[in-house]
Amino acid sequence: MRKFVNPEPALTASAAALLIIAAAASPAVSAQELEEIVVTAQKRAQGINDIGITVNAFEEAQLDNFGVQTSSDLEKLVPGLTITNAQPSGVPTFTIRGVGFQSFSAGASSTVGLYIDETNIPYSVLFGGSIFDIERVEVLKGPQGDLYGRNSTAGQINFVSRKPTKEFEGGVALGYGRFDVVDFEGFVSGSLSETAQGRVALKYVRSGEGWQRSLTRPGDTLGELDELNVRALLNVELSDSAELLLNIHHNRNNSENMAATALTDNTGGLLGPLPLSTGDARAADWTPTHRPQNDNKATGVSAKLTWNLSEGLALTSISAYDDFRRNDLYGTSGLPVADADSTNQTEISVFSQEIRLEKSDLPGWYLLGGLFYSDDSIDEDYLLINGGGFLGVALGLDGLSTRWKQDTDSTSLFGRAEWQFADKLKLTMGARYTQENRDWSGCTYDSGDGTLAGLWNNILTPFLLVPFGAPNPGTLQPGGCGVYDDIPTSPTFGTFAIFSDEIETRKSMGKLTLEYAPTEDVLVYGTLATGFKSGGFNGAAVQTHQGLLPYRPEDLTSFELGVKATLLDRRLQLNAAAFAYRYKDKQEGTIAVTPVGNIVVAVTNVPRSEIRGAEIESRWQLAKGLIWDLGVAYLDTEITEYQQIDPVASVWPNVVTFDASGNALDNSPEWQANSALTYTHSLSESLKLTLAGVLSYKGDSITVNQNIEGYTLVNARVGLSAADDRWSVFAWGRNITDEYYYHSESTSNCCIVRLNGQPATWGITASYRF
Repeated sequence: MRKFVNPEPALTASAAALLIIAAAASPAVSAQELEEIVVTAQKRAQGINDIGITVNAFEEAQLDNFGVQTSSDLEKLVPGLTITNAQPSGVPTFTIRGVGFQSFSAGASSTVGLYIDETNIPYSVLFGGSIFDIERVEVLKGPQGDLYGRNSTAGQINFVSRKPTKEFEGGVALGYGRFDVVDFEGFVSGSLSETAQGRVALKYVRSGEGWQRSLTRPGDTLGELDELNVRALLNVELSDSAELLLNIHHNRNNSENMAATALTDNTGGLLGPLPLSTGDARAADWTPTHRPQNDNKATGVSAKLTWNLSEGLALTSISAYDDFRRNDLYGTSGLPVADADSTNQTEISVFSQEIRLEKSDLPGWYLLGGLFYSDDSIDEDYLLINGGGFLGVALGLDGLSTRWKQDTDSTSLFGRAEWQFADKLKLTMGARYTQENRDWSGCTYDSGDGTLAGLWNNILTPFLLVPFGAPNPGTLQPGGCGVYDDIPTSPTFGTFAIFSDEIETRKSMGKLTLEYAPTEDVLVYGTLATGFKSGGFNGAAVQTHQGLLPYRPEDLTSFELGVKATLLDRRLQLNAAAFAYRYKDKQEGTIAVTPVGNIVVAVTNVPRSEIRGAEIESRWQLAKGLIWDLGVAYLDTEITEYQQIDPVASVWPNVVTFDASGNALDNSPEWQANSALTYTHSLSESLKLTLAGVLSYKGDSITVNQNIEGYTLVNARVGLSAADDRWSVFAWGRNITDEYYYHSESTSNCCIVRLNGQPATWGITASYRF
């Protein structure tokens, strides 16, 4: 059960900081009205306070002031959003309001929709995470599907890049920070002809020193950065009524991967004294001959055609293709020897086509209809190296090679109708139908060294299979497929065989939203919506076909009430929402009971669970140049029906379960809070001072059956800039209190391990625009 953590310290510290800065501000200076952020969350430009949906939006200046460099930093600003990683596998887990999918497989689809310039990123492993030359980030909460290409149950995150300009402009920014990190950004934009404009932007990050330190090899560090992102945009005015926007983007990442930190020794001393956590955030360990390393490349192109067919009738077409290749090595055990070190060789190709038709000139109506098609393919070779670890010492198992292929095609129809049926009342109706097919085929092979073959032939078959009356699969040869078919109805039952299966999803969703605007400054809304996420396959290394069976689709029913109010002469924006979700067949990681032990590599469905919560956020212009942002989220998640596998009592082939009802869901802290202050003051006609800080609190949570302790982080930024922002120099700090915290805790072959968060970092950034 989750332990209650009082967020009062975080909020008290925030209030104290507010009083200090407010006292420093001149009391004679009057406050100004807040500027409303314009978003495209509903596929057209609207004021964020005029739409009946819970959405958080941040413009570039806010992201810079609050220390947001990658997508993972967004959880410090968005109440109800968590971004974690179950293992150092390059697959982040995005969760909104307790709705998420904790899986380290490259083929795991996220419950949170990820969009870059309206192009969907179906697998979170594809998402590089770096944020650069950005205009705005929008975080939508609740099931989405009536406006966007791909359906999502939790919500979605939209990253909106800056577009080409007709006037020539450019800029560069250079930063240097702790651990010898150099960060360079640059862009140029302008007209190429009377009808074409272009923009090129890049971001390059490199460091000469890793932030993690080996527990057993003094002076050996890990975490050097080497990442390049490039994006080129070309906007062509085809006619007075049509334009085409081309987007070509490339990411190359050769940074070192993060290593885990071991907490406990679960081997009974088999491996001798293990280097365990010292409570130092930088302390970790890894195999020196298998240094955790990225080697991945992603290249993509998209084409957005916007065509005004007639007055009030517009057609939008978005075609996109992305190609991703990686050959990355990860250390999952936190040991200086190879114990489940993994190499992922992955190839992913994704094609999608979206067509939308909008009608906006009907009295009292706005109509949108769309068609979405996607076709993607994943090939992966997942090599586990165990030679120096528990499996290697105890069982002689040096390596496992899991090779699999997945093909998915999806077709959807979606639509939305907004009806302003009274002066202050509007009804929105949305619907979606999806047809998806997913094929999977794969097996865990002997890596060619004969160690998996020897394990089956000399131990598993004679001592586990035959004594329990299972069919003898015969002799496994080196390099052969080593997964035993234990499904009695299968045509290959009792043999070593490649597992192949196909799943088909036919699902619909709907949404109803009623909006009431009693005044121009107040909006009240209520939404009833359903959402779903398609089923899938587990791509981990397993010993039997039972561990490869597909997991079912999940369904979510959501009810939400919200209010948006602009108060105090438009100096205070106050938003609040309360919601209740009913979750059916939530996709969740679980224990695989195998002949060589019980390992967290399987995926199952939790039959029923419930989520309740509330959020409040405000943006307050306290005085001229002084803005206070505050967000608080409360979340109560509960499993109401689930027979969970008991990892202690279960011994293959006997699976023992227990009633897990009453437990909380993964990545759902009971309390989250953030408080940010920004103060801008003109020192002269040409010079201004900016002070900014953000405090974020994240309460206790659960990840992969392990408790994650809550923590509080503080970022700060101070600098001088020209009055017109042509140049600026800023000093910044992240986690300036040097808080020890960790993103996740899980069980490896040898140990319970953690992924620690970075310690305090600081630096300076200078920028110039021309």
